Amino acid sequence: MELDEYAEKFSSTVTNGFIALEIAIGHKLGLFDSLKKFTSPVTSTELAVSCKLKERYVREWLGCMSAAGFVSITPDDKYFIPEACKPHTQSSGFASVLPLIAANTASLLECFKEDGPKGYDYSNQLDTLLWLDHNKKSCDSKWINENLFPVGFKEIDTITNVLDFGCGPGSLTIKLAEHLPNAKIYGVDIDRNSIEKAKEKKAKENIQNVEFVLVENDHLDETWTKKFDWITLVDTLHDLPNPNFSISDIKRVLKDDGIVSAVDPCVHSDHKKNRGNQSAATLYVLSTFMCLPSSMSREPAAANGIGWGMQNRAEFIKSHGLKILGDENNGLIQFRKA
Repeated sequence: MELDEYAEKFSSTVTNGFIALEIAIGHKLGLFDSLKKFTSPVTSTELAVSCKLKERYVREWLGCMSAAGFVSITPDDKYFIPEACKPHTQSSGFASVLPLIAANTASLLECFKEDGPKGYDYSNQLDTLLWLDHNKKSCDSKWINENLFPVGFKEIDTITNVLDFGCGPGSLTIKLAEHLPNAKIYGVDIDRNSIEKAKEKKAKENIQNVEFVLVENDHLDETWTKKFDWITLVDTLHDLPNPNFSISDIKRVLKDDGIVSAVDPCVHSDHKKNRGNQSAATLYVLSTFMCLPSSMSREPAAANGIGWGMQNRAEFIKSHGLKILGDENNGLIQFRKA
């Protein structure tokens, strides 16, 4: 990269970080949604009224969005998003995690210090976990078949018991229960707040074939040995502080012909192979604030995080006497007992 290009990219990235925070506010307050519903330009007052907000704050937000070029403005000071541009504001939802993870900045800075704590867990990050859980509400049967189910390795009618390991607030677990109505689905997590939220969802949606269990001392129920036909780990494996113990326990409760489906971010273990990959750079931010501190939150503090990468994940799985089925350099990896 040329010096001028480097300087411009560095400066614009910092500037865009500020603007992204304002985008996050617009998403959380429904400003983008409201602007998209209007069929003609509106005043700052009309937009504020539609969202039940103070006009002065809305006007400042519009100032930022119009300066950045994301909201258009008419000669008589009315605001609109061009019709063709409206679908492209959808990524504002991703920006909404920024204030949530930024709340951990002080704790993260202490973790960086040589004499500071190793990490922190998700016990005080329920809002972040709910944000992570939100998109899983849309994981219908089509999504499950295309992105998670061990197609070609397992038939749906052979599955009677499923374990969603690291279920969080439970939206995906419930979707799995809907996808497999004749199976019993168990969602487990070490975070008490998440399990309580998951149980609330189960009661609200009246899903009968799902059960949520709080895992204490990391140990799965002894009576579950060789119980599960299918085990899912979605964005979980790289977060674990003691993955060796967890994978051994998962192997114990997996049937001899069972399948494990693990989903982790598509990041190379070798930093050099991630150069120029903006998606990888973004994932590293999430990992620095969330995944790495979780993986270092208690002994033995594996310190994996997203930077662990696909290649190290594959070697880890194989080192535990498990056989990878298909491509191991994928976000989704399927494996079974060797």
